[in-house]
Amino acid sequence: MSRNEVIERLQRNADAIKGMGVTSLYLFGSAARDDARPDSDLDLFIDYDPARRFSLIDLVGIKQFLEEKMSTEIDITTRDSLHPMLKAEIEQSAVRVF
Repeated sequence: MSRNEVIERLQRNADAIKGMGVTSLYLFGSAARDDARPDSDLDLFIDYDPARRFSLIDLVGIKQFLEEKMSTEIDITTRDSLHPMLKAEIEQSAVRVF
């Protein structure tokens, strides 16, 4: 799946994802570079509304929802949980979906 196809499919589900507490969704890794292989997963990170109680259970729910909609494995984390040594590089290379 090309980067544009991934972004379009994620954007089609934006309302449902936002309904789960997500305020921003970013794509990074091989799909963002548009060099993903057919067996590649999708690497995503999110921002969420800090006024809302957001938990690991919410994140797992988003992962399961997206895996069903995208028919591929999803690796998802929050911006706050990005590894400190990699955070700047990931943020710089990430593509904002919404």
